[in-house]
Amino acid sequence: MDGSPPVTSRPMVSVVIPTFNERENIADVINAVNSALKEGGLDGEVVVIDDDSQDGTADVIRGLMEGSSNVRLFVRKAERGLASAVMRGFGEARGEVICVMDADMSHPPGLLPDLVRPIIDGRTDLVFASRYVKGGGTEGWPLKRRVISKGATLLARLVTPVRDPMSGYFALRRGVIEGVPLDPKGYKIGLEVLARGRYENVVEVPYTFRDRRVGKSKMSGRVIGEYVSHLMGLLLAPRSTFMQFVKFSVVGLIGIVVNLAVLLLLVEKAGLWYMPAAILAFCAAVTSNFVLNKVWTFKDRSTRPGHVVGGYMKFVIVSVAGLCLNLIVLYMLVEFLDLWYLFAQLLAILSASVLNFVGSKALVFNAPGDAVR
Repeated sequence: MDGSPPVTSRPMVSVVIPTFNERENIADVINAVNSALKEGGLDGEVVVIDDDSQDGTADVIRGLMEGSSNVRLFVRKAERGLASAVMRGFGEARGEVICVMDADMSHPPGLLPDLVRPIIDGRTDLVFASRYVKGGGTEGWPLKRRVISKGATLLARLVTPVRDPMSGYFALRRGVIEGVPLDPKGYKIGLEVLARGRYENVVEVPYTFRDRRVGKSKMSGRVIGEYVSHLMGLLLAPRSTFMQFVKFSVVGLIGIVVNLAVLLLLVEKAGLWYMPAAILAFCAAVTSNFVLNKVWTFKDRSTRPGHVVGGYMKFVIVSVAGLCLNLIVLYMLVEFLDLWYLFAQLLAILSASVLNFVGSKALVFNAPGDAVR
């Protein structure tokens, strides 16, 4: 641990900045962060985690600490890596709201008030600065880097629907990560938080990414490999889109059992004609699917009657749309491609399941981490 000013009071906001050989950027970044905090009327601190830079980064920060009581520096001698540095920053931060940003001026410090205000106001627990929502963008990127970024973001959809989980510029309420077993690798700590953190919804704030003014980018083939490995490890995280689809499919299988059981009881025990019995069985299965998906798959905790009833009606509509797609695909595969009807039905069920999942996720359930405002 390096020199740190005496603790006087607990700040509202902690800005965590990991550094490695950022001597030419760090003073401008810290000064801009403090200006943004002041202009936003925010009581904050700057927590710098330096990986024992050999270019004098820590010396520059120590110089800033002499004239500022809110800058804290921690130099790591034995550890390396952006994600683990951010984790150390989480542990050292004293604020209720923690913001993470890069040290190379690619993340505009002036955006800080917009990132933390929705959390302070109680509107959300997690905010991501986004290049890929309306009003966001990138400047100074070559085509190759744009393609890599877009590809990585597309792959990340297996884990989260957030449009820019790769930005690295985000803010969260302390409770999102407290007690959560985070296991970050490489550079994408934000993706880890999205997959494992405790929160109700995510807000995305547009920003324009500007490539670093000075210094060398740390992007490399090794970093890309670490990202892919990290992403694969997150597929089984409880909040990941992939795991939600697995759960959704299990619920669908349970729904088939409910449908057949109710149909059998109504026809064989109640003596009902099979056509109205089939309609009632379908309604029972849809109701079962709705309840299980709400409680288990998407963990939608809303209990407001209007929300529940409205969600149920939307779920019925999505389910009927899925049934129609099933029948259309089945007919086309059998009649036009001459496929065996059972194999065709399997393909039809898969296509309908994807539609039902996407429709349910986007239109019906307010799943934690999935609502992008």
